[in-house]
Amino acid sequence: MLKKLKNTLVLVSLTAVLLLGIIFAPGCMGSRGAVSAGWAGGIVNDDVLYLGSMKGNLVSIDLTDGSIIQSLPLEKAASSGGFLSCGQAASRVVIYSSPVIAGDLAVITGNGNGSKIYALPTEEVREEPRWIYPRDTETVIGTIVGSVVYDGAKLFFGTASNRIFALDAKDGFKEWETEISDMIWSTPAVDDDTLYIGSFDKKLYAVNTADGSIKWEFETEGAIVAPAVVSGSTVYIGSFDRNLYALNAETGTLKWQYRADNWFWARPVLTGDTLYAPCLDGKVYALDIADGSLIQEYDYENPISSSPVLVNGLLISATQEGKIYSISVNDGTDRGVLAALDKTEKIYADLFAADGKVYVHSNADTVYEIDAENGAKREIIIEIESE
Repeated sequence: MLKKLKNTLVLVSLTAVLLLGIIFAPGCMGSRGAVSAGWAGGIVNDDVLYLGSMKGNLVSIDLTDGSIIQSLPLEKAASSGGFLSCGQAASRVVIYSSPVIAGDLAVITGNGNGSKIYALPTEEVREEPRWIYPRDTETVIGTIVGSVVYDGAKLFFGTASNRIFALDAKDGFKEWETEISDMIWSTPAVDDDTLYIGSFDKKLYAVNTADGSIKWEFETEGAIVAPAVVSGSTVYIGSFDRNLYALNAETGTLKWQYRADNWFWARPVLTGDTLYAPCLDGKVYALDIADGSLIQEYDYENPISSSPVLVNGLLISATQEGKIYSISVNDGTDRGVLAALDKTEKIYADLFAADGKVYVHSNADTVYEIDAENGAKREIIIEIESE
């Protein structure tokens, strides 16, 4: 038992080092955000799947037949220069985030010769974005690890330069920016007029979406990378201090906390009165939202860094080793392995779902469409034209 525990601790420690190392590549440490590979998730809109490829392309896929509609290299759309170039004349764009649909635009982040936000029309195939932020090569906004979120009018995101930005979704012009004390890797959560975002300064911030002013902040004992989940009067957030917290959404006061065996990296899923929280210790914790008590834990013995999805009463989660698991949220039954990837493939990207299907983007730049009920799997290889 002790040997198994020791091996598990070594595994999760190595996992943490790997995830951090993917972002902080050697030779560019001075930028506090140099990058070498991505773990982009995706989104489905009108039978079209949008995602960022490992080669730095925004790819759109027709799900009716699995064909590639377009694969647009973001580095060709961006201007050269910027603090992430590391002295190189050109740099492949690296994408960590999932795209977001904002009206008739697919919006995605990219990090290469300067980090940028790209907005491309969904109704037409074109070789350049409708807008890019920032538009010039002199403005440095910092590496973008988390995804952009859309509230119906504005786009919000955080950067490794310790700043939170709000853009007008229609034209990409900046509405406001707010600086905090350390870098941001997490994806914001927006509820009504409040944005919730975590930082490496160990704090969760509640920010006014109108002007960027800070309403309150809650300090944990570890960095916060996991996205928050907001429901009613409560915001739920996981931390690198191994705790998951439930806070009053209006005041930031603590309601309860639950301690796990390792870091919380992924977004939890709330359904009914139960919060399902995946953890780098390889477990999914089912917690009673009333008091944070443990209802059940599911031990998959391999770190979980990708956010799970809820599909037709089934919670679908994935371990880094490439196994996809299913839990019935109706009765708590662990349905075991739904599907498994090749042993050489890993899963770091967030899962996403549509029409009873779960989509997995592996580190081999392959997309798998998996039936959430029976595990039937379709493979879509992202074929990128040589540049």
